[in-house]
Amino acid sequence: MAHWLLIVGSLLVFASVTLKWMYFAFSRHPSGIELPLLRKMELVPHFSVLSYGVVGIAVLVIALVLLWRSATYLALCAVTVLVAMWLAVPCRLAFSQPSLLRRLTTETRELSVIRDFTKTYLPTDFGPTEKYNRFDIENLWDRFLAGCSFLGLGWYCFGAGSLLIGIYVTARLRPEERISAPVLAAIPTGVVIITLVPALIGQYYFNAACVAQAEGAKKEAITCYRRAMWFDRWRAEDVNAYAAIGELETLSVSSNDSPEKHISKAREFNEASEYDLAIFELARAAEWGGPAGLVARRESARTRVEYGIALYRGGGIGAAVTQWQQALVEDPLQHHAVGFFVARGNYDIGRYEAALGAINDVLNRTDDRPTRANAYSIAGDCYVKLGHDAEARNSYNHSLKEQMLVNFWAMSRLTGN
Repeated sequence: MAHWLLIVGSLLVFASVTLKWMYFAFSRHPSGIELPLLRKMELVPHFSVLSYGVVGIAVLVIALVLLWRSATYLALCAVTVLVAMWLAVPCRLAFSQPSLLRRLTTETRELSVIRDFTKTYLPTDFGPTEKYNRFDIENLWDRFLAGCSFLGLGWYCFGAGSLLIGIYVTARLRPEERISAPVLAAIPTGVVIITLVPALIGQYYFNAACVAQAEGAKKEAITCYRRAMWFDRWRAEDVNAYAAIGELETLSVSSNDSPEKHISKAREFNEASEYDLAIFELARAAEWGGPAGLVARRESARTRVEYGIALYRGGGIGAAVTQWQQALVEDPLQHHAVGFFVARGNYDIGRYEAALGAINDVLNRTDDRPTRANAYSIAGDCYVKLGHDAEARNSYNHSLKEQMLVNFWAMSRLTGN
């Protein structure tokens, strides 16, 4: 009976490499062999030798070979590495990969923007009203919960399989080996501590900064904010932290210019819907370079997206497309929302070839079926305008394959209604 633990556990680990380890709201979901172990994940996931899936399979094979050679304790060491890798995924996502976590949460938030845009400006497709999670990630626990909410079936299979194999191997240890077996728990524990401690220190300084700011101790608050940003990467990429420092520097009547002051001023303009002035201030902040400059460029791209939507609503479609295209230049990760807007905007102003190019980019980068269905329908409309009826029918058929029952847009085009 105990052998079933090994068999089932091994099958789960092997199967996990082809399953999805993370679920993005818009982008393609990476599988185990596409989720990099060390480097950052790219916009479009692809096979990586140093991925969780490939390395996990290699470690599992080593563990099985060691079991076959009766080196049970060494096999348990290998299985412990598997467990450490499994725990590292949510910990790294929540505490040491802020750009990836921010991308996951941003896509979830901005997918609702795409849905609102399609309902307002595109032919109606009937279907259930979708609800989107809103993440409050101001503290470590919320960040951890948010990160775990995006984990996919592959991650769960990998963890379950590793634990089953660990139980099997532990049961086969000799009595003298079981005495030292608990020491191996230091491996996964160390992984958690290494990723968690800097974030904990950063959270401590961030809380201290908030308290100092509330008490009016401006210099102390600025110092604590900067220390929080030094320890915690999440704070170092958080535009709110830079805006808070800029506001404090302005209130302290500091004569020195700083990127934080420009970011704070841009935030005020953005809240007043003065997007052009906000973009100008963010451009001045970006000129300083460094982490603040990168944050300013990302915030500028986000502001341009909002500005483009406002222009589109007001009938300035050409200007809206220009803003969206510039947003892509400043921050390519904005592509999950902007590419779709660019495609529709180009169609509206008669740039059908450009619209088709933007649609191809969207289709290559998203797994969201409603978005893919609408993209194919826009492509079909473009082909109709270009006089390519066969390509148009093919696009509408692809749209129906993505979303059959509620796709009124593609159905009406194919039936001529």
